[in-house]
Amino acid sequence: MRKRVFYLTIAFVILAFIGTGVQTYLRGALATPYDPQSMTLNYERIGDGPTKIVLLHGLTGSLRYWKKGLAYAPDSYSLLLIDLLGFGDSPKPNGKYDLEEHITAIEKVMKKEGFDSGNSFAVGHSLGAILAMGLVGEHPEWFDGLVTIGLPSFADKEEIKETFARISLWDELSVDSTYQFVCYFHPIYMTEWFRPKNIPKEIFDEAKKHTWVSYYRTLDEILANADLQRLASKIQDKKILLIHGENDLAAPVENAVALLPFFSNAIFERLMGEDHQVYLSDPAKIWALIDNFAAPESRNVDNMAGSLP
Repeated sequence: MRKRVFYLTIAFVILAFIGTGVQTYLRGALATPYDPQSMTLNYERIGDGPTKIVLLHGLTGSLRYWKKGLAYAPDSYSLLLIDLLGFGDSPKPNGKYDLEEHITAIEKVMKKEGFDSGNSFAVGHSLGAILAMGLVGEHPEWFDGLVTIGLPSFADKEEIKETFARISLWDELSVDSTYQFVCYFHPIYMTEWFRPKNIPKEIFDEAKKHTWVSYYRTLDEILANADLQRLASKIQDKKILLIHGENDLAAPVENAVALLPFFSNAIFERLMGEDHQVYLSDPAKIWALIDNFAAPESRNVDNMAGSLP
C-alpha cells in the first residue's frame, strides 16, 4: 500500500510539473498579438513637481524596482514609473518585443500623462537604460537629458553568455537558448533558493510575472542586438549621465566606457565597490546624482564630458 502511494505521489508530481510547463508555454505562445491601440502599460504617477522623470526598469523587473528609494527623490519631480511591455502587471502579448515595440508602448503612456511636452528626463536601469536611449533619440524634443544606470553593452549574444557565465551557472543558463525551455517552468523554480542576496524579496517576486516570450524576445532583440553606437549618435547633444558600478558583472564597466566617444555631452559616474544593483544598494546616492544632473542650472552646459574615467 505504501509503495502504491509513493508511486502515485511521484506520478502526480511529474504530471504537475509537465502541466505547469505546458501551461506556461501556452500562456506565451497563444497570447494575443501586440496591439498598441488597445493595450496600455501598467504605470504609476507619483508627485506633481515641474521636472518630469520617466523611470524604466531592467529585464524581468517592474516599476516596484524604483520604490525602495523614492523617499530620496526630491519633491520637485513628477515621476512616471512604468512596467515595461511583457513585465510586471503590463500586458504580455505574443509580440516582437523589439526596440520599436517597447518604445511605442512607453510613448503611449507618456502622451497620456503629458510627459511629451518637454522638461523631462528618462532614467533607465540595465534594459531600461537602452530603452531610455532609444526613447530620447526618437523624441529629443520631449527630453532635456537622460540617465543610464548599469548600461549593458555587448557585441552579440555570445558575449552576453560569456559574461553571465562568470557570474554563476544559473546566470549563464538564463541567457542561453536552453532558457527558452527552462523558462516554461519558472513558476516552480522562482523560489527563495534562487533569490540573489542583493535583490529584496518583493522585487524578486515581481520577476515571476514575465512570460518566456517577453523575456527571451526582449533579450534577443534588445540586449543582444541593439546598436548602442547608433542610438548614441541619435541622442546628439542631449546631455547624458552614465552611472556604473565598478564591480558590475552583468554589464561590464569597460564596455560602457567604450561607448563614451559616441556621446557628445556625457558625464560618467564610476562608483567604486558597487555592482549591477547600485540603485538598490544606495538609492540616496543615485537620487543625489540624478538631482544634481537634472538641476535647471546644469541644463545649458555645452560639454560636460570632463568627468570621464
